[in-house]
Amino acid sequence: MLIAVCLPRQFEIEHQAEIHGSFDDAKRLLFDIKHWPELMAWKKYNDDFQLPGSSPSNTLGTNAFLQSLNIDIDISITRLTDNAIHYSLLVNNEHSMFGVFSIDKTSHSLQLNHVLKGTIHSTVSGGVTVLFIRSLADNMFRSSVNNLQSQLKLAQKDLK
Repeated sequence: MLIAVCLPRQFEIEHQAEIHGSFDDAKRLLFDIKHWPELMAWKKYNDDFQLPGSSPSNTLGTNAFLQSLNIDIDISITRLTDNAIHYSLLVNNEHSMFGVFSIDKTSHSLQLNHVLKGTIHSTVSGGVTVLFIRSLADNMFRSSVNNLQSQLKLAQKDLK
């Protein structure tokens, strides 16, 4: 228990991956919150979740709510640029996080980048919560890369 109390409560997580496909298709899928449950395989973590949200689901100020038995997450798009979507998360009305997904074109591929920063406001279990969020973010990024790459391959196949 002493270790959990001493773990840091602020965190920054960074991910990068190379994907292949159309920039426009990748942006259409990744920069729209309605696609996140499928891309990030949220059902893997809880079959009984709901994602009510605002419509349209890809504009500044869009909100969505990931609700399950153990966690409530309020997701909001806070900024959109040509190659990035910035979002905020409020977890269980207590823990605040800010993230950015960006897509950069390289000569033969797309570079997918993700940064998630946050502060856990629990005094005793904050460090353990940070470790859990780190693990969850890593798993969701891997799922999103794999699923996004699959969707991009299907889109290319449909064009042929």
